[in-house]
Amino acid sequence: METLIIETKSKETTRLFVELSKQLKLKHKKVTLEDMEDFFMAQAIKKGLKSGNSSREKVMKALKG
Repeated sequence: METLIIETKSKETTRLFVELSKQLKLKHKKVTLEDMEDFFMAQAIKKGLKSGNSSREKVMKALKG
């Protein structure tokens, strides 16, 4: 399975892609900006959980830049 995300410029173009996916019997879902932010935040959290612990000093230094 592969996933394709297409950003359209208008509701009409979005409607055309949805209609095409229905005709081709493909699954489709409209994804909001909030959905994408949630996905990437979850990915970052998973990556962070695998990287181990950090001291408070390291975190504060990274946040200060």
